[in-house]
Order: sequence, then C-alpha cells, then structure tokens
Amino acid sequence: MHIERYLKDSMENEKDLTWNRQMLKLIQDMIHENNTAPAEGMAEERIAEFETRYDAIVRKAGEEYKDTPPSDYYRDGCNLYLRMVKYKHNHLLFLSNPLVEPDNNLCERKARVLKGKINQAISLRSFEHLACFCECLSVLDHFATNSGDNLYESVKEVFTRPKPI
Repeated sequence: MHIERYLKDSMENEKDLTWNRQMLKLIQDMIHENNTAPAEGMAEERIAEFETRYDAIVRKAGEEYKDTPPSDYYRDGCNLYLRMVKYKHNHLLFLSNPLVEPDNNLCERKARVLKGKINQAISLRSFEHLACFCECLSVLDHFATNSGDNLYESVKEVFTRPKPI
C-alpha cells in the first residue's frame, strides 16, 4: 500500500498527532518536485533539504509516540513510523534515481489481481499453482509491454523454456 494512504489513515485515527500531516505534505512536495524536475534530476542540495525535513519529521513522530503511546486499537501509525525509520533509503530513492517511481501504484495494481484470485475457493491450492499463476501474469504483462515483438515467437518461447526447480 502506498505511504500516502497509510499517512491519511493515521491522520484519521490519530487526530492528536501532527507528524503524519507534516510527512504527508513532505511526500506530496517531493513527488511534485520530482515530477517537475529536469531530465538530469533534482539538485543535490534540494535532495539534502528533503532528507533533512524527513529526518526532522521522523524525530518528531518518535517524540509524539513517546508522549502518546499507540493504543491497542490502532497501531498502524506507529508501525508506519518504524518502517519510515528503517526504510528511509527506500522511501527517498526516487529523488536521486530517475528509474525509481515515487509510488508503488503499478506494483499494487498487479498484486490486486493476485489478491482477488487467492480469495476464490477453487484456485491456488498449492504453492505450485501460485507460482504458475504468477508466471502467467508475468507473461501477459511482458506481452502487453513488448507489443512490437512477434507474439507467436514470444508464446513459443514461454512454453519451451525449462521449468524452474
């Protein structure tokens, strides 16, 4: 799930905390600046600014959770804070690497298909079936993204390659 949705959820359930609003604003600012940056990428000074703001907000979250511990009812906000500390590099990688998307929407859309299939009663009764289903999704995605390739050759290649062990 995308970090923005977790932050919005935290804002709804932890109305007395302020770090989540600040982090949401920062994430939106970073994505906007990333989308409007020139092809060579964002300036190093600007990236350092964003990292400093990120660190300050994460420190504030730690202080707020120290003063107001998470309830047994809702721990997702605190868990998000802990993930943001642990995976800071991953969350900010899109600022310095233009090949990295700022969000994981594509990944989520692809996983949604699998989640729906898992909930159906008859399919995916073993890990072997799960592997086959994921492989089929991968093949279909490959066909969709490489429309210039010869479809017959692509399908033939799929069926003639060795099975994974």
